Amino acid sequence: MTDLSDALTTKQRLLQSNRTVLAASSAAVTSVLAGFPFDSIKTRMQTHYYPSMMSCVRTTFAEEGARGFFRGMIPPLITVSIIKSVSFSVYENTKHNLLGDSQGFTKDTTLSEVMKVSFLSGGVSGAFIALLSCPLELVKIQRQLEQVMLKSSSSNSQQIAGVTNELNASSWHAVKQIVSKKGVFGLWLGLTCHSARDALGTSIYFAGYETMKRILSTTVGEGGGPFTHFMSGGFCGILSWLFVFPVDAIKTNLQKDIMMTKPRYHGFIDCAISLVKMNGFKGLYRGLNVTLIRAFPIHSLNFLVYEQVLKSIPPLSSS
Repeated sequence: MTDLSDALTTKQRLLQSNRTVLAASSAAVTSVLAGFPFDSIKTRMQTHYYPSMMSCVRTTFAEEGARGFFRGMIPPLITVSIIKSVSFSVYENTKHNLLGDSQGFTKDTTLSEVMKVSFLSGGVSGAFIALLSCPLELVKIQRQLEQVMLKSSSSNSQQIAGVTNELNASSWHAVKQIVSKKGVFGLWLGLTCHSARDALGTSIYFAGYETMKRILSTTVGEGGGPFTHFMSGGFCGILSWLFVFPVDAIKTNLQKDIMMTKPRYHGFIDCAISLVKMNGFKGLYRGLNVTLIRAFPIHSLNFLVYEQVLKSIPPLSSS
């Protein structure tokens, strides 16, 4: 009986000590499954011209079938869980260190302090996580666009280094092609732009969530229940994308350009100027509509799942 009790206690302690990781991983899987087709459309609209979102959807389906919307999804399904777990863990640890309190925000924490601490903690999390996510996003973009780029390169008589007609190649194949042409550190090309996007975006993301969560908790009167988590998650998702979308558009075009034998852009500024000259400032926001349509439900679900899993696993007692 004692052994059984000890085993149960060990399992409980293991769950409690990893509750943030489990909650973030659960939220990540939900977000990727629900949002990947939207992300694929966003990437295509940022890097190739389509008259409208529905035109992009119809063209993708006609040329690639339903599979085109999920091209390159498996690696993110696995890796995003890891990245989001690290991101939330870094955020929570930084927040607790800044507050000097293991309990996080309390009712006594002022709204301005909530905003300041969550913004700084989010920035630390975003900058750190960029080192891990940059190679993954580069491979994801190459996979999402491989058929579009091959078609474009054929019509423009420009070859994409390492791209063959094997459009069903795996993401691992894409990794090997990048490494063979650009070396191992080629997987981190675009890191500066990627880090800027993630640091700014994650700062706004967590600050927006914690702020809206505090406001709704006090006005709605449900004490931070599912409705508060759902609405706060949707709000922070839209808010962060409104600010970082131009940076994301530039990053995506730079990373798309990497495998070209004759790259079109020569850095962040050159890419930004080229996009503005080609399509005006609105060119930096191509694909924003599908991103915002995706942002609210995906990030609402993200924090709803995250908070509910946290609630189901009580924190480790200090005793």
